[in-house]
Amino acid sequence: MIFVSLEIKDLNITLSSGDPVVENISFQLEKGEMLSIVGSSGAGKTTICKAVMGLRGNAYRAKGSILFHGRELLTLPDRERRTIYGKEICLIMQNPMTAFNPSIRVGRQLEKTYRLHHSKTSRKEMYELFSNLLQRFGLEDTTRILNSYPFTLSGGMLQRVMIAAAIVARPRLLLADEPTTALDVTIQAQILALLKRLNQEMGMSILFISH
Repeated sequence: MIFVSLEIKDLNITLSSGDPVVENISFQLEKGEMLSIVGSSGAGKTTICKAVMGLRGNAYRAKGSILFHGRELLTLPDRERRTIYGKEICLIMQNPMTAFNPSIRVGRQLEKTYRLHHSKTSRKEMYELFSNLLQRFGLEDTTRILNSYPFTLSGGMLQRVMIAAAIVARPRLLLADEPTTALDVTIQAQILALLKRLNQEMGMSILFISH
């Protein structure tokens, strides 16, 4: 039985030019554990998250090993990646204002993402699920929010919608890249408490990025 959710061994990420971005990163995240990476801006925290998510693009080169429940992510075929990302591994991105397509309503974007891995769920069931989750994050007018375009919502609202989108699939691993950046102190405390509760209830492993 594998108890290690995420294991990174000797991870080195460089730019395509060969300049180093992060060097010699190694750590383990146990199943159901919360682990924080703390560092200054530009230290490479977000780059580590992107490496785990396979979002390096052509700008970066990664060497070493990233194991998710014993499976090597760096060499995983694209077909297998599509079965993992967005379902078993989800990411809360740092900037909610650029994370959504401005021309598509919020609910529709959540629906398209959820349907990739839960195609048999009815639209009514999905929207009930989205509404209940948004209410747990302190958003009351969920019908209006789900029918709104992203640019009509505040940064704090979008941040909470993005967190809800990441955890609605009940992933085994959640990468939280500064998830409370756009929120006031009271809401930050609520979000952190809820993430901790979900971690305990679902056994979700959480990699938390912060300054």
